[in-house]
Amino acid sequence: MNIPEETKKELKEGVCVTCCEEYVICMTTDLPRNFNAPVDIEVDRDKGSVLLRNIIKDDPQNPLYIEYYIDRQFVENISRSGKIDIFFVNERFDELGKFEVKLMKEDLAIIRREIGLGN
Repeated sequence: MNIPEETKKELKEGVCVTCCEEYVICMTTDLPRNFNAPVDIEVDRDKGSVLLRNIIKDDPQNPLYIEYYIDRQFVENISRSGKIDIFFVNERFDELGKFEVKLMKEDLAIIRREIGLGN
């Protein structure tokens, strides 16, 4: 995976950002315990932006929360693919793991509505 320089500048420990309008990069060593765990999706508005939250239920007592801001182009791309790829990297930008969030039609409808796109 090739991370653009402008994305590298945004990343720091515990931060997740969209990259290249098609996937998410998180700089953390807190990886999912189960890369096939179920995921809940929440969408919030924050200061005029749209925040997407993936709750990875890898541990029932302590799920992993992944939060990042999204834009229209990102939503168009994940609508086509039906998934969100989340890459976990360390401070040297080495890939530690990849988690795939499969999107249901209902999830996409909510995300598209919140970002201002029709179904």
